[in-house]
Amino acid sequence: MKDSIIKEEDIWAYVSKSADEATRLKIEDWKHSTDFDEDLYNSIVKLYEITAESPYDTMVDVEAAKTEFFASVESKDKKHVGIRRYLKYASVIVLFVAIGGIVYQSLTTNMVTVATTYGEEKQITLADGSVVWLNAASKISYEKESPRTIQLDGEAFFEVAKDKTRPFTVETPDHVIVRALGTSFNVKAYPKNSYMETTLLTGKVEVTSKDYFKDRIIMLPNDHIKIVKANGKPIKSVIKNKQNVLAWRTGKMRFNNMSFKDIANELSNQLNVKLVFKNKKIEASKFTAIFKKSMPIEDILEILKTSKNFNYNLNKQTNEWIIK
Repeated sequence: MKDSIIKEEDIWAYVSKSADEATRLKIEDWKHSTDFDEDLYNSIVKLYEITAESPYDTMVDVEAAKTEFFASVESKDKKHVGIRRYLKYASVIVLFVAIGGIVYQSLTTNMVTVATTYGEEKQITLADGSVVWLNAASKISYEKESPRTIQLDGEAFFEVAKDKTRPFTVETPDHVIVRALGTSFNVKAYPKNSYMETTLLTGKVEVTSKDYFKDRIIMLPNDHIKIVKANGKPIKSVIKNKQNVLAWRTGKMRFNNMSFKDIANELSNQLNVKLVFKNKKIEASKFTAIFKKSMPIEDILEILKTSKNFNYNLNKQTNEWIIK
C-alpha cells in the first residue's frame, strides 16, 4: 500500500458506492492492510450517513460539507482526527457528532434529531425531564418546543416525566402511536424488521394505529404488544421477566422465537455486519437465544448452527456473511 495514496475523496466515493472499480479495489486492499486508518474511515462513514439519511437532505449542501470536512482532516504524515469541528450545512442545518450518537437541528423548523450508529447506545434527557435510552442504529426526532411528541425509528426505552396536562406520545414509522402521561415503556420499531413491539413496565399507556387497527389498546404494567406488519394484527401478552425486555440496555441481544431474517437485522444494527441468505427456509427459521453484544459474529453463527442445519462463509470482497 506504500505506493498507493489513499485520498479522503476515494474513501467517500467507496462509502457512497460511487467509486470506480480501481478505487473500490484500492480501498478494499487498504482496509485489510496495516496502513488502514479506522478512525478516518469511520468518520467519513458517519458523515455519509448523516448526509444520506437526514430528513432535510433536500436542503443540505453536501458538496460544501464534504469540502469543509476534507479540509479539516490533517495530511497523512500527521494523525487523522476525523471531524474536528461542527459541520455547517448551508446555514440551514447544524450537525455535530456527540459521544454515542449524532444530533442535528434544523434552524428553520426547530426539529431536533438524535441518532445512534451501529453498536452505539445513548441516553437523552428531554426538556420536560423525561429520559430516553436509544438503542443502536436508532433515531428520535421532536420539535424543540414539544419534546413530548416523539418520532421513533428503531428502539428506545422511555421514562416519562409526569404531566397530566400534556400526554407523551411516541409514533413509529408504521404510524403506531403509544400515548402516556407518566410511565416507563420500551418501543421497538426498526423499519427492516417484520414486526414492531412495545412493552409497558410501569404506569399506563394507550396504543393506537393509523394503518393496522381501529380500536385503541390500553396497556397495564407487564403488558406486551407485538404487531406483525404482514397482517397488522396486534398480539397482546404478559411478560414474566422485565429484565428480558431491557436486555439490550445491559449489553445483551435477546431473541425470543425470532426469525433468522429479523435476527440478521438485529446483528446488523449491533455489530455492523451484513448477512445474505441463499436459503429461504433457513431465513424463515426461528431461534430463541441470548448473546453478549461483544460476542464475535462467527461465534454467534456457530451457536445458531447447532440448532439448525446451515452453512456460512464470509465474502471478503463484499464483506457479507453468506448463509446457505
